[in-house]
Amino acid sequence: MTAAVLSSRQPSSPALRPVNPRRDMKAVADLIETVFANEMDPMGTRMVRDMRAYGRAGIFGYLLGRLLLPAAAYPKGYVWEEENDIIGNASLLRVEGFETRWVLANIAVRSEYRRRGIGRKLTQACIDFAQEQGAQELFLQVASSNQGAQVMYAALGFRPLVTRSIWRRGKSDVVLTSADTGQTRMRRDGEWTEQLTLAERLHPEGLVWPYPLTASLYKSSILDQLIGSIAQRHWVWVESGRMLASLAARYSADQNHWRLILVVEPEMRGQLERPMVSAALMALAGPRREMVLDYSPGLADQAFMDLGFKPERTLTWMSNDLGTKIKRE
Repeated sequence: MTAAVLSSRQPSSPALRPVNPRRDMKAVADLIETVFANEMDPMGTRMVRDMRAYGRAGIFGYLLGRLLLPAAAYPKGYVWEEENDIIGNASLLRVEGFETRWVLANIAVRSEYRRRGIGRKLTQACIDFAQEQGAQELFLQVASSNQGAQVMYAALGFRPLVTRSIWRRGKSDVVLTSADTGQTRMRRDGEWTEQLTLAERLHPEGLVWPYPLTASLYKSSILDQLIGSIAQRHWVWVESGRMLASLAARYSADQNHWRLILVVEPEMRGQLERPMVSAALMALAGPRREMVLDYSPGLADQAFMDLGFKPERTLTWMSNDLGTKIKRE
């Protein structure tokens, strides 16, 4: 009897276990905020804040959160627990609309517990689970400056695809005129196939995280045509019948910003980014509307800053081809 009582008071041994959103949401939110305090974008910050609030409310908060929060707030995945405290986390999400493409996110270990292989074990557990669920591609984003994490991911089968900087533009005093747009013009409806071909050749990994490249990025739907493409606009730069650059703008109502998706032929990079983005800003910018742009770092940084954008962070996309591994077994 005494031995049983003493045993029950001992700290729990380190444990890797599946995440339980109903029980773990607040602790995971606290961990993510602590580890990624300087890296989260406004949307991530809001989601973590809401996760914590709903997590405090117990079962009622869990049920309400399932209705109101995005799927990213209730991922699959694993946590690492020591002494009844969650000190590590790795989240798994299936990409909506693409059953075999999954995302690994929020791989976080509290600083005082690092260099013990916890992050690696969490990542490997997620890889195994995703493969069991039929995933063929597993994607993640990592800060380009975090070489240690990239080495770990590479050892687990991930390969780098592309590095992009995230730029954000809020209220700006920059004044633009038609002279700033050069030969940029609105795309004609029939040119969407050329836009897609250009993007497929230069960015087969995709342009909007974490989605693959699809025709819907450029092909206007019937609804878009009926409402005059209010939520989607396109510009191109064409010389001698050849499309050298393309810019698609997609409006996100829930975040009240336009996402600019820019593709430029390699030989024209550093030259066409400014006029292309200037054309979009002249048409879309508003006093309370943000612009978000992802683009390869070092190619047009000064041009973006001149147009009122500020760099947020630079991330490297990495991919693990699980489908190939399944075929080899």
